[in-house]
Amino acid sequence: MVKESHVSTLSLDPDVAPYRRELTFWDLVFVSITGVVGSGWLFGSYNAAKIAGPASLIAWVIGGIVVLLGALINGELVGMFPRAGGAMRYPLYSHGSLVAFLIGWGSWIPGAAGAATEAAAVIQYASSYLPGLFNGTTMTPEGVLVAAALVVLFTYINLLGIRFFARINGPITVIKLAVPIATIIILLATSFHASNLTSHGFMPFHIKSIFLALATSGIVYAYLGSSGPLELAAEAKNPSQQIPRVLLMVVGFSFLLYTLLQLVFLGAVPPSLLARVNWSGLSFNAPFANLLIAVNLVWFSYFLYADAILSPSGTALSGTAVVSRIVYALGLEGWAPKFLAHVSEKTGVPTRALLVNLLFSVFFLLPFPSWQALVGVIVTCALFIRLVIPISHMVMRRTLPDQTRPFRTPWAKIVSPLATMISALIIYWVGWPINGQVILFFAVGLVFYALSFRKQGWPLSHISHGIWFLVFMGFLAVMSWLGTYGGRHLIAAPWDSLGVAAGALVLWGWGVASGIAY
Repeated sequence: MVKESHVSTLSLDPDVAPYRRELTFWDLVFVSITGVVGSGWLFGSYNAAKIAGPASLIAWVIGGIVVLLGALINGELVGMFPRAGGAMRYPLYSHGSLVAFLIGWGSWIPGAAGAATEAAAVIQYASSYLPGLFNGTTMTPEGVLVAAALVVLFTYINLLGIRFFARINGPITVIKLAVPIATIIILLATSFHASNLTSHGFMPFHIKSIFLALATSGIVYAYLGSSGPLELAAEAKNPSQQIPRVLLMVVGFSFLLYTLLQLVFLGAVPPSLLARVNWSGLSFNAPFANLLIAVNLVWFSYFLYADAILSPSGTALSGTAVVSRIVYALGLEGWAPKFLAHVSEKTGVPTRALLVNLLFSVFFLLPFPSWQALVGVIVTCALFIRLVIPISHMVMRRTLPDQTRPFRTPWAKIVSPLATMISALIIYWVGWPINGQVILFFAVGLVFYALSFRKQGWPLSHISHGIWFLVFMGFLAVMSWLGTYGGRHLIAAPWDSLGVAAGALVLWGWGVASGIAY
């Protein structure tokens, strides 16, 4: 049933020697936190409040549960296999090349677009002082050029080496954390109106608004950055021990930070403004900065504007490092040109992958010239990864029972299907046509897989081991088109979401049963 070549790939799938294990526990913490505290805190609370009002707090709680489930699962996998670009290599070990290629393809998109997204956030906040960069909905041509220059800067810093990156990233993370924490304290102390949570109803736009906020406002996007250390595992000093602790620590921190930011945003909106426009009528280009000005805290808004440049820049800096390791892994496995698997002996970083990714990051600024336009695509691609990884985890529990596991996921038989089901639901709630666009992108990936399949000599059985994932993507696309989240409303709510949940559990079972046995 299983080709010996795949078994040898599992045991002989090392990273290129020049990677340097120089990242300490705190370096990894800062990588994870700086990935979390970026543009998400600048826009997520505002967008969620507009969509769901005070019930947006529930959306942040659900988002926290999603990221916690992922951290519990990834903590075990990274302990077993601390690899660069791990997100695409775990499915290789569990299901073979088809699923792994598509996950690698999907991993690359949110990473490549991530630096562009953070640069777009910098431009949107900077437009308060430089209005020629943003016209209220999208970046102007001048804004796109400045954003592209920022992406070049992020790449240049990463080219200087992982140790230099860590020295820069640590202080940036500490500094940029100060402003959101201070924002919470100041708004709670001076401008918090508890009545805002109930004056227009706690759930003014019904329960569906919670799911929309979770999927489309930037909540999931804000949490995604916590997984950065997974892709840098080959450069950690003790990845099997360090990274599971980092993931769980940062998940707890990010949940607390974002829930409090949402709470203070809801409470700080002037009641007189809320009485005129309701939650859905709020209109801020630079949400937290505009809110501080509205409550006569102009002096502190200057600090926030400065942080609005630093926070997304730090996140983009970290994201640039992470995605280059994904591109490296694609090259290493032969699913992208082999030259991308080169690691500089001088700096210990994948320079060619960094430069190629720079080109694609700039490209993403052209069709998606705003923060909101980029977020939906990134979230959907990233959630397909989170949908598959729990299935890979359960397969390897069965097929590799003797593999060393420094960390074991508790209640795995519950956590795994639950993580897949929730990920499928959030993909569905992102809605049509974004889901259709992302599935089309995966279809393009299938063409590249077909071209590389014969060249790489993978066994034909890898296709049969991956059919379930193709069906899963098709199922979500069809449900999205038929359902009530931007679709044709041919399946009424809540039956559409219940159908997605039930289908996801069935397909989780198929995926687990389709794993490669060793």
